[in-house]
Amino acid sequence: MKKADNKDEKLNMNLSWKILDETTVIKDSWIDMRASTCQLPGGMVIAPFYVNHLPDFAVVVAVTPEHRVIMVRQYRHGVEKVLLELPAGCIEAGEDPKDGAARELLEETGYKAGSLEFLFKIAPNASNCTSYAQCYLARNVFPAAAQNLDETEALEVVELEGEEVKRLLREGGVEQAVHVAALYRAAELGALG
Repeated sequence: MKKADNKDEKLNMNLSWKILDETTVIKDSWIDMRASTCQLPGGMVIAPFYVNHLPDFAVVVAVTPEHRVIMVRQYRHGVEKVLLELPAGCIEAGEDPKDGAARELLEETGYKAGSLEFLFKIAPNASNCTSYAQCYLARNVFPAAAQNLDETEALEVVELEGEEVKRLLREGGVEQAVHVAALYRAAELGALG
């Protein structure tokens, strides 16, 4: 086992870029963009290479006991349209990802999970963003409170039959890549019915 670890370490070192310099380009509550001067394994230098340093975020596949999936519709300015998505949001500094998932589900939809299980951690844009999506499956969800949205959020809660969600997945009706992956994993686990 030790040899494999050393071999993997050596391989990673041979493939890793070396950061020679890094400067913050812009930093506010929405973005932490940094420009790096990077040396590639072969010696070539890339400058600038931009990376957005963002916190991890939680994505929740929320399913009722009747296999109905709680989703949201909200406008996404990057693609300039309203998308059908899963409840999701940033994990706060120092917050356990599972707690963040439960909090985001409750804030965005008013639903609470009977149980919450980890699905996977995935890098949605590993080429130039530091954040990971922490994906969870919330089973036996139930309405527990009113929505508690941030002032920048405007979203509609939608409850769909599991079979309808599977059809939307097949037809491209869910466009957020991480959300698609989480829904397919939940379907593999039989959570969508």
